[in-house]
Amino acid sequence: MKDFYREDSWMTFEAGQPYDMNDPEGAKEAIGLTLPDGFSEKAKAAWNYFDDTAFLFLYKDRLVVTDESLYLTEWGDGSTEAPWGFPRFEGDTWEELDAWLEETYYSLEEDGLI
Repeated sequence: MKDFYREDSWMTFEAGQPYDMNDPEGAKEAIGLTLPDGFSEKAKAAWNYFDDTAFLFLYKDRLVVTDESLYLTEWGDGSTEAPWGFPRFEGDTWEELDAWLEETYYSLEEDGLI
């Protein structure tokens, strides 16, 4: 198991219970986390832009960011019975998450949203 422990990130229950339609029992093991304080200012600005519509979880040895759908894995076919859902980010390191959030910041900045 990878060590994702950081002194500047904490467990949180703000998001509620996430979903893994491929492994409903496994979803119960997801751990909600706060964004680390030590991330870059641009990464934090991107995270704050999503203001309670993005959630971070440690799930099956990966960092996973969901939107308000709380889907931890890709699932569905887009039909009414199985709407399509997926995580917004999946990564193996905190550095990957920080870099993805910085890229998101630049996209938001380009669109005039930040």
